[in-house]
Amino acid sequence: MSLSWLPNTLTIARCLLAGWVGWLILTLPTQSIWPFVAFVIVAASDFLDGWAARRFDAITPFGAFLDPIADKLLVGISLIAITLLQDRAWLILIPTVAIIARDVIATVIRLFPKVEMPVSQLAKWKTALEMIAIGCLLLAGPLSLPLIFSAGLILAWGAAALSVYTLGLYVGALLVNEKRPR
Repeated sequence: MSLSWLPNTLTIARCLLAGWVGWLILTLPTQSIWPFVAFVIVAASDFLDGWAARRFDAITPFGAFLDPIADKLLVGISLIAITLLQDRAWLILIPTVAIIARDVIATVIRLFPKVEMPVSQLAKWKTALEMIAIGCLLLAGPLSLPLIFSAGLILAWGAAALSVYTLGLYVGALLVNEKRPR
């Protein structure tokens, strides 16, 4: 029995579960560990679907397109939910806007058929930094440790800086490619 359907199914599930994570963040008390647990499980499934795609030789154009979108949904929805709950929302609003704006622009650019924009290693590090930042922000409440929240904010600002930088690299590469004679 072939399990080639598994990676794309996991990716689609991640897209849907991103909304559930956001709902948990908004509806459960900030002292609840469950939003953090849900976020970690959904974020870790990114590794699982990538492993399954390689293991079962099931890498598809659909999966290659949807996988980064699933990450963007999880990050964006989680950051929006966290921002909505903050008293000093601007501390997280600025990196949230930078990260989401970059992700929307990068996704729109990828929609153009003649544009090839593979995910860079730096963009993968950016996503990992975003996930760690969100994990810290979600874990700070249940542990009642403001230091973890501060670390999450610093990491979110770092991820936002990487977001702007990697978008600049993508746009710069596109402009260089457009100027080349064909």
